[in-house]
Amino acid sequence: MQNPFDTQALDALLASGEWTGVEFKAARGALPKSAFDAVSAFANTQGGWLVLGVAQHGENFEVCGVTDPDKLQNDFLSVLHADGKVNHDVEVTAHRQQHDGKTVLAFHIAENPRTRKPVYLDGDIRRTFIRRGGGNYRAQAHEIERMLRDATADRWDGQPFTRVDLAEALHSGSLKWYRDRFHADNPGFDVEQPHHEFLYEWGYIVKDGGQRWPTRACVALFGSLRGVRNLLPRPVLDLRFLGYGSKEDMPETRWIDRLVCEENIIQSWRQLLAKYLFFMPRTFRDIDPATLERRDAPAGFRVFREAAVNLLIHQDYGDHSRKAVIQFFTDGIQLWNPGDSFGSEELLLEPGEKEVRNPAIAMALRRIDMCEQAGTGLRMMRREWRALGYAAPVYHNDRVHKAFEMFLPDASRVIWAEAEETKAPPPVVDPVTDPVTDPVTDPVDPVTDPVDPVTDPVVDPVDLVTDPVVDPVDQLLYALANGPLSPSAAQKAVGLKHRPTFRANYLYPALDAGLVEMTLPQTPNSRLQKYRLTEAGLRRQVSMIRE
Repeated sequence: MQNPFDTQALDALLASGEWTGVEFKAARGALPKSAFDAVSAFANTQGGWLVLGVAQHGENFEVCGVTDPDKLQNDFLSVLHADGKVNHDVEVTAHRQQHDGKTVLAFHIAENPRTRKPVYLDGDIRRTFIRRGGGNYRAQAHEIERMLRDATADRWDGQPFTRVDLAEALHSGSLKWYRDRFHADNPGFDVEQPHHEFLYEWGYIVKDGGQRWPTRACVALFGSLRGVRNLLPRPVLDLRFLGYGSKEDMPETRWIDRLVCEENIIQSWRQLLAKYLFFMPRTFRDIDPATLERRDAPAGFRVFREAAVNLLIHQDYGDHSRKAVIQFFTDGIQLWNPGDSFGSEELLLEPGEKEVRNPAIAMALRRIDMCEQAGTGLRMMRREWRALGYAAPVYHNDRVHKAFEMFLPDASRVIWAEAEETKAPPPVVDPVTDPVTDPVTDPVDPVTDPVDPVTDPVVDPVDLVTDPVVDPVDQLLYALANGPLSPSAAQKAVGLKHRPTFRANYLYPALDAGLVEMTLPQTPNSRLQKYRLTEAGLRRQVSMIRE
């Protein structure tokens, strides 16, 4: 609601009733003590109006007026500004309005910035109130703790972590993965620099008491399982693939597939991406290391990547009672994060730098282009999601519960329901890129179609962002993650044009190792022949993700 407060504004408040943004008090002769509960609640949540001179009759609100408006206004403001009533200054704007000959006082209470929360009364932090629906409620201990964490000038992720020795705190595979991308995107830095020196130079290892310690950001990003478990005694992410719509009742089978990520942020991202690609109905070839986008990526991958990485960056890791959740419904993707955005909802789409909860984590991932630059992500997601023909993403910055939720609506998504029928990702056949006549016209035969090492050099596999594999067999396993493929489609998926090279270096070694098998082993030259992962191949994929 816009100032000034006038008759139209008062009528709008009366029509809306007592809810999140307005509190009515009769206050005919004196100021009720509960008025200050509303001040604390509005200042701690999203601001609102305290209106004096309005009484409630059943479900209706009627103007009764105040008898001495000057005294009432002075009493309210003088008590509010008296030493000890509230612990922080609160911005209050007073308005006076005549309504059918009766005087109404309205005070707009602005939300306090995060550095001046919690706002509590009479010097007692237990008298911290928050606004829920149409009422003011005393904040619980964990809700107060969240406000205190967000209020500190020293961000959570920049503080040293001393519960695990540095020698045991880090996961070398995660650091290698990160540094491969860092040096590719930031040439000129010493690629031979030891990991600990690299982290110390960038501020992810600090000196404290004459000893070097990893910061919380360092352990969250690159930590060993022991380090992460001591830092964060709850999962980083809970990923669920569901066979029903977001507005439908939960069926007896709650999910089709589920992944609970309990390792560091880098490993959680790799596990999430592998699972996402496993379910997506498009052939996966590789990922462009410059943009982190799939080549032949499913529609909307850039939007999903931004939303998912934001979830990993901005969650409140100091909150050990809640975890981030991504749910794939049949009508869209819901991402829920413990931790609200510091900025107001109105400013989230505005360009420019935004204050973030975990700046060290955010900068580490921005240095390898895993997310958009600051202040551009939400606008990009909105623009690109709508360009795909979907409704705009819906988000809610929940100040009350200190959480952020986003929903990417997609009414056309039915893959999960199909997957429920087979308990496996459905194979996708494209009659253009996946012709079924290849095994007949060009059967696989290493004797009649040998590989010449001079004229048929092995093509180096493309460096994958999800896992920089150098083994051609591993690259083929990634290509088959979505389901069975014909030989020509598998060859195209790994980026090869020369058929003998593909057979000798990719397909035959995978078959010999028992990682890949024919879908029609009794008729190897069938025009319907395809290749799929065996159980050993699936286990190999999982081990590659965890390495």
